[in-house]
Amino acid sequence: MLFELAYPALRLVHWGRSLAPRLTGKAAHPFPSRSERCRCRRREIAALTVVSPKLGSRVALHRFERTQTGERAGSSETVISNGLAMRRFGPDNGRRALLVHGWNADGQMMAPLARALASRGYSVMLPDLPGEGANPPAKWNFVEKAERLASHLRSNPHFDVIAAHSAGGLIAAMALEFGLKADAFVTICGHYSMATLLQAYLRRSQAPDRLQPAILETFKTRTGRDAQEIGPSAYRQLEHRQLVVHARSDWQVRLDEAYRIASVNPAASVLELPGCSHQTVLSHPDLAKAIVRFVESNLLLERAS
Repeated sequence: MLFELAYPALRLVHWGRSLAPRLTGKAAHPFPSRSERCRCRRREIAALTVVSPKLGSRVALHRFERTQTGERAGSSETVISNGLAMRRFGPDNGRRALLVHGWNADGQMMAPLARALASRGYSVMLPDLPGEGANPPAKWNFVEKAERLASHLRSNPHFDVIAAHSAGGLIAAMALEFGLKADAFVTICGHYSMATLLQAYLRRSQAPDRLQPAILETFKTRTGRDAQEIGPSAYRQLEHRQLVVHARSDWQVRLDEAYRIASVNPAASVLELPGCSHQTVLSHPDLAKAIVRFVESNLLLERAS
């Protein structure tokens, strides 16, 4: 039985055992810790993969795509805009910036960057991705999240810049393909492709190596998209309008991913930021400055052409 199906029953059994000390005076049986539950999930994936890599990949992809953050109330800055939880920063008439958070997060993580851009006169929109954060919880895959994000924002004027963190870069790249408009695009500690993201997820969860090609095939069957082309297909079209920012000390998304992005878009600019990690990069003092400089340089190029 899958762990997700068995888990409620395990909780019920534990609840029953917790009543026993009141009747017998014996110590309650401890519920499995988070690390033990993770080991149980890993063993289950390994066993399923022995039976069928395709079956193992289905369960692994289900766990990857499942909304991780849970429902959150949002902050005092959160409003519902066109059905999407949104935070707004800065003046209404400034240059328009859209910030997109990554997987297993919500928009609040990017608030330091939003405030830094707002202090420089930018009008910043910072949504929670569909199905995440303060939005109604829903299990959508990355392609569906991108399509819904583009649909929610399509009625807005084009953005001067879209800046996306981590796996949010892949969602934002697909949103551009779904019709979202922006003059400049910035990935911050972003993944080269959906394939490299899925492979990193399998490595971190200690899944069997033979699961890697299977999960790519399952993803393609489920979404109709090649995971190896999600990311590169959009990057190739951006040319000089793309800035690739990466933290030198990022252990979650390796620095070489930034240069792989640049390999498919040689016109892109690459910036390494020292003294920060995957998350602390969002409050690095040079990040907002670099984005503003990049947007201004692109405007000069557009005017010159």
